[in-house]
Amino acid sequence: MTGGASFLADAWVSLCAALGAVVVLLRLGEIVQRPEIASRFRFCLWVLAILMLARIGHWGGWGWLFSVVANCCAALVPLAALLLAEGLLRRHAPAILKQTCAWGAVAFALLGLLQFSSLEVWRLFGMLLFQLVGLVGVALLVQRRDHGSLSTTENSAINQMSLSFLLILPFLATDYMRFPTVDVPVRLGGVAVLVLCWLSISLNRPAVTARDILRGFVIVFAVTSLLTLILAGLVPMDLRAGLQVMAVIVSALVLLAIWQAATALRTEDRQLVALREIAEADGQGPEASMALLRRAAGAPDAVLVAEPDLSDMNLTDLRARFDETPVLQLGTTGDEQVNWLFSRFDATHAVLLSADPFRVAMLNSPDIAVLDSSGAGLRAVQRMARILMTAGHR
Repeated sequence: MTGGASFLADAWVSLCAALGAVVVLLRLGEIVQRPEIASRFRFCLWVLAILMLARIGHWGGWGWLFSVVANCCAALVPLAALLLAEGLLRRHAPAILKQTCAWGAVAFALLGLLQFSSLEVWRLFGMLLFQLVGLVGVALLVQRRDHGSLSTTENSAINQMSLSFLLILPFLATDYMRFPTVDVPVRLGGVAVLVLCWLSISLNRPAVTARDILRGFVIVFAVTSLLTLILAGLVPMDLRAGLQVMAVIVSALVLLAIWQAATALRTEDRQLVALREIAEADGQGPEASMALLRRAAGAPDAVLVAEPDLSDMNLTDLRARFDETPVLQLGTTGDEQVNWLFSRFDATHAVLLSADPFRVAMLNSPDIAVLDSSGAGLRAVQRMARILMTAGHR
C-alpha cells in the first residue's frame, strides 16, 4: 500500500468529494423538485460518490475489488451526465451520443473488470478520451438546446451547468496522469466533483447570483493561497508539496462551503414553505388554524390544548405568560407551568392561538430551532394562525 504524500493528498481530495456528493444527496429533495430529474441526479451523485471512495482503495493498492468498482463507475460518468442533461432539457439526446456513452460504458467497464496489465496504459488513455468526448458531447447538447422550451431560470442554470462541465475537464484529466514520464503532484478529479456539488446547491438558492458564486470561488482560492504560503514559511516545502497542500486545503474549504450552502438552502426552503402556507391559508376556526401550523411549521403531530385540558393549572398566570410571549421554546423559560406543558405533551414549542377561550398548540419540531433560530418565521405563522382562530369565533 502506498503511503507517500501523493497518495495522502489524492485520498483526501477524493474523500472530500465523496462527502460533498453525500451532502447533496441528503438535500436532494430541497434542491430538485421534479421527480424525474431527482432520480437521474441521484444516480449521478451515487456514481460520483462511489467512484471517489473506490479510487482511494484503487490508488492505495487495497485490492482487486476497489479497482473494478472504480473503473466501472468511471466508465459510467459520461452516461450519468447524459441522463441528467436529458432530464433537464426534457428531450432525448441524438442516438449517436447515447450509443457512444452507453457502449463506451460497457466496453470500459469490461476492460476494467478483466484488467489486462499489458494494456493498462492504453486503457487509461482510452478512458480519459472517452470521458472527454462524452462530457464535451453533453455540453454541446446542452448549448444547442431549444431555449424557447425552457424558462429563463432553467436556461440560466443549464448554461452554467454546461460551462462547468467544460471547466472541470482539465481537472478530470489529472486523474490519469500518474506515470513515470508524466507525474502530476495531485489528482484533481475530486475537486471537479466538489465544484459541481457546490454549484448544484448554490444555483438552486434564489438569493444567490452567479456573481456571488464567482466571488465565493475567489475567496476560497485566496484563502487557500494564503494558508499555503503561511505553511511554506513554517515548514519548508518544494513546489510539488505546495501544490498538494493547496489541493488538501481547497478540498476542505469547498466541502465546508457545500455544507454551509446546504444548511442555508434548507433554512430558506423552510421559510418559503411558511410564507406560501400563510399566503394560501384558508378557512377559519381551530381546524384551519391547526392545519396552517402543521404545514407551515413542519409539525404534523401538533396538538391543540384547550382550557378543559388545563383544569389543574393556573390559567390566569398561564394566560399572562403567553400574552407576554406568544411563542415559547423548550429550555428558554423558567416558568414551571410552561415547562410542565412541554413535558406532558413532549413538545419543543408552545404557540398561543387564542387568549379567550385559552388555546395553545404544542409542537414537537426540533428542526424549527435550527432552521428558524430567530423565531421570526414561527411568530409570523402564529399570528396568521391566531387570526384564523379568532375569525372562527366571530
